Amino acid sequence: MSMQGALPVSLIPGDSVLHRVHPLPKMIWVVLYVVVAFMTQNIIVLYGMALLALLLGIIGGVVKPLLKAAFIIVPIGSSLLALQLMAPAVEQPWTQIAQLGPITLYEDGLYYGLVLLGRIVACLLMALVVVMTTHPSDLFTTLSKLKVPYTLNFMMAMTLQLIPVFQREVGIILSAQKSRGMKGNGFQAVLPSFVPVFVGAIERVQQLSISLESRGFGSAGHKTSYRQVRGKASDWVLAVIAIAAAALLGTVSIMRGGWSVSELLVVEPATAVAVWVVSASVFLGIIAFALILSFRKS
Repeated sequence: MSMQGALPVSLIPGDSVLHRVHPLPKMIWVVLYVVVAFMTQNIIVLYGMALLALLLGIIGGVVKPLLKAAFIIVPIGSSLLALQLMAPAVEQPWTQIAQLGPITLYEDGLYYGLVLLGRIVACLLMALVVVMTTHPSDLFTTLSKLKVPYTLNFMMAMTLQLIPVFQREVGIILSAQKSRGMKGNGFQAVLPSFVPVFVGAIERVQQLSISLESRGFGSAGHKTSYRQVRGKASDWVLAVIAIAAAALLGTVSIMRGGWSVSELLVVEPATAVAVWVVSASVFLGIIAFALILSFRKS
């Protein structure tokens, strides 16, 4: 683990079209993505939403850090597909499709595993795109105008700002450990860094508390921000289009009882076995690699 290995989950500076979109429409996109994703069981819609989020990442110029941060989906997705094939998250009876020794695989599990994975991928990609293209102060100002409680607003904004700070501090501490002949990567290197990072976090919170007290945080009165966020007509058009599309997809999903298209997914026994073997192998391989990386010598 190093600074280079830190996940990019903060603003990626840029001047793209997406960076200039008002924060409110982008927040609306995230909310609508979550609502639609959990209303539909249509994998075409779900993975179409994921592709749209990826396209927005390309437009925003954040596709490389987006894919890097989305790597966390790989172990989650592989374990999800492997488990769903063995025990589908749907009502019984299940349709058996293959037998692999003592392990029984079910056809229902593959489809609903893809549904659950599609929900995670679509929502995560859209949330990451919004975070990577929105300045935390702009988000803070927008939420203030929406009359979000000031303390809650501040907590959300500080969370986005402190994540990259703590990532950078962990990287600095690991580099310092390596320069002193200690392990500089792997799980064994991360454990000793917890104490200085924890102590640094407490010190940072104390400094922040003093700073807030000196600025009258929590006092009654009108709160101001040095950043002024103004929306354009095109921003609100994008928001209206997103709301209309979400309303249409949600209505169709409700009318069709989830809008499942499982009948379109014809799975051969060999395909189900291959998916399970690959998924289980990837998941176990990642765990094994993490263990080896943790205990190998510097």
